[in-house]
Amino acid sequence: MGQPLRSITIVGGGSAGWLTATFLNRFCKSKDARHEFEITLIESPGIPIVGVGEASLPGMVVLLNQLGISEAEFFKLTDATYKVAAHFINWNHDDKGRPIEFLNVLNGPNAIDGRQLADYFVTFDSARASPSAGLDYVRTFSPAVEIMLRNLAPRRPGSPEFSAELGYTYHFDATKLATFLKDIATGRGVKHVLDDVDKVNLDERGFVKSLDLRRSGEHPVELVIDCTGFRGSILQQAMGEPFEPYGEYLLNDRAAVVQIPHKDPNVIAPTTRATAFSSGWNFNIPLTTRVGTGYVFSSQFISEDKAVEELLAFYGDQAKGCEARVIPMRTGRVRNAWVKNCIALGLASGFIEPLEATAIFMSDLGARWLHHYMPTTDFEPELATAYNRQIRRLYEEVRDLVQLHYHLNNRQDSAYWKAAREDMKLSDRLQENLKVWRHATPEPLDLESSFLFSSPVYTLVLIAKGFYKDAQLATAPFLSRQVYERYRNDVREGRRDQLQGLIGQAEFLKTGGKATGPLAFPRAADLAGFGPGNTKINLPIHPGFSHGQRKGKRR
Repeated sequence: MGQPLRSITIVGGGSAGWLTATFLNRFCKSKDARHEFEITLIESPGIPIVGVGEASLPGMVVLLNQLGISEAEFFKLTDATYKVAAHFINWNHDDKGRPIEFLNVLNGPNAIDGRQLADYFVTFDSARASPSAGLDYVRTFSPAVEIMLRNLAPRRPGSPEFSAELGYTYHFDATKLATFLKDIATGRGVKHVLDDVDKVNLDERGFVKSLDLRRSGEHPVELVIDCTGFRGSILQQAMGEPFEPYGEYLLNDRAAVVQIPHKDPNVIAPTTRATAFSSGWNFNIPLTTRVGTGYVFSSQFISEDKAVEELLAFYGDQAKGCEARVIPMRTGRVRNAWVKNCIALGLASGFIEPLEATAIFMSDLGARWLHHYMPTTDFEPELATAYNRQIRRLYEEVRDLVQLHYHLNNRQDSAYWKAAREDMKLSDRLQENLKVWRHATPEPLDLESSFLFSSPVYTLVLIAKGFYKDAQLATAPFLSRQVYERYRNDVREGRRDQLQGLIGQAEFLKTGGKATGPLAFPRAADLAGFGPGNTKINLPIHPGFSHGQRKGKRR
């Protein structure tokens, strides 16, 4: 067996590079004082950060807590806001051609009498056939709809950090997040080198031996992490690892992005909005200082100029004087994210459009799995094989869930939406599951991978898109209407308590969580909150983590 590694080199900053540096510095430091361990991040001074990943999944809450980062400080330095759901608008139409909307929330329901809540909803609730089925189903187990409609913060004023009535995560400025993590990482001992990599030197085995830096000369390498974005400067360019595109599964290959002011700075939505356009969709991410928005589209169906025109027209006066830029997107992943002594993370590993805000959490998982599979100087191939297997499963999981949104659209007003529904390839697993789900709601055993999205996520999307509008589940004879009605009554009685004491998000953030005006609802005793220990995420369990050691349930 080889010796423990003494150094890790990360090439590329941005949110992926600095997240990885901060995480590995926190959890890979040797407890043996005789064993030196150094992390160096090399960042080009002339390459700007790609501003993707301005929304996240609940794993971000876990990460901040595990890294010992103050939530208040994070909000202050990244212009962050709370997110309780993704708000989908116009992806499907009702019988009169009017847009349908639904929420993909961050908490899943509990079972009732040993059966999925969805089974009862589909069997007994007339709302399953309504255009608002998605919102009605969420109301059966979560206060997220009311919080969205009133633009509330999910935390009560004065409540402890990382606690809330329901699962939440964040919106943030991606560039400021990178700076925030850089300051933390360098303050804790990560070495930061501002320099350009002019050449990657390989040894006779094809391993990265060293990097030629323009100003600093040759930099020796033990393990190198490629965070160079879409360029993939080390793994793809220098080492020749091929990229496997997902173009046959997903249409979109461009994003027109722009930053615009708030329409009303006193109203900050606690959701990421995803509004379907003619040839793609618009994201709307509210920060404290601005709104990040853009049009993710397919160049097969609309030109770049027309896409920008459609985007700016949608926001009207709110976008007056703002200029959008178009970013090419290459959807897919590298064949192997770990080759020899190089591991790609972030955009260098792959990219799937940001519909479900997965970019940051995929980098987070990549860093965690590297920590779990950390090699010695022998670079055991079995570890790389295991790591690559998980990364493949992760990308395919995200691809399938994103494609489900498109495949189940029913829009008849656009060639793009017809192609997204009828012409794109589905994975064998997704095709098989859609047939199974005609008779039964999704279960964990249906999914090959649920690192980010477990079965309740699929259930919610299916219900929202009318998949179970006329369904007769095989489980129906085993369910009791009386049990469901009793559950619904309990939810209605408890909902007001869940919402008591919550205030508008804009006011909450402006006052740092200290109410200065009337509350949206009378204050009540705080209910049990959610924290990193029971958040709905599957994370690796590591000895020594002070939080997040219990296996999560969802997202």
